[in-house]
Amino acid sequence: MTTHKLTVNHWQLNVSISGEGSPLLLLNGLGGLIRTFDPLRDELTDYTTITLDVPGVGKSQMPRWPIRLPRHADLIAEMLQQLGIDQLDVFGVSWGGALAQEFALRYPSMVRRLILAATSAGPVVLVKPADIVDFFGSRKGSKLHKKDDSRHSIRTLLRFGVVKGMLSVNPRAYYYQLVALIGWTSVLRLFRLRQRTLILTGDRDTLVQVYNAHIMRRSIRRAELHILEGEGHFFVVTSARQTAQLIREFLCQQHDDEETAQMISDGTFKPSLL
Repeated sequence: MTTHKLTVNHWQLNVSISGEGSPLLLLNGLGGLIRTFDPLRDELTDYTTITLDVPGVGKSQMPRWPIRLPRHADLIAEMLQQLGIDQLDVFGVSWGGALAQEFALRYPSMVRRLILAATSAGPVVLVKPADIVDFFGSRKGSKLHKKDDSRHSIRTLLRFGVVKGMLSVNPRAYYYQLVALIGWTSVLRLFRLRQRTLILTGDRDTLVQVYNAHIMRRSIRRAELHILEGEGHFFVVTSARQTAQLIREFLCQQHDDEETAQMISDGTFKPSLL
């Protein structure tokens, strides 16, 4: 995997590019480092996967003040322009799913297809700042309260991600990302999305429950929903192969409208007189 240091609007961003093939942008969840996507990218080597540490996370520059979600989307667009990418597919998980929605709404011509995983139309992650303080204030999550010692609790997820080196250990990064979501929602704008959209969710996700996926499925005109049985919020990591298979099948689908557009472009389209 190739890592680049890009300066985008005066901020230093840590960007990773891997694989060969059509470009696929991967947008991470709350506190997510580039490494979080390693298992998924290992299954998607036939795509050029692009991901980054968002400002304040990992090796990207920490901004002086929190950045709102629309500005995050603008930074993504500027980053892709620097990389010479005009259009690509976008995958966003959890907090990154909110960013993916905002990016697709603000820059529709840059997004061919959209994949939203373990996310919602806002608020995306049901995490309280107090949970972050509690986690990092108790020996960096080395001990769990019995009442929180469950497979899908926020403390368990944070501990799993930090121990595996997939999540930031800087509490400030989480606070800034949570602030970015204050007042954000896409509920009244989802009808504007014209991209083919795949919505993925785990039936045991206690942070972003399944009903959120059904709301998005009904609100996005060209959306389809797949529920992963037995999976929680981290299925992108715990079930990377299945997730990659669903992504590949969705991106490889040849829909009637896209086939017609291609035929028109090739000059082989012959409209029926019937």
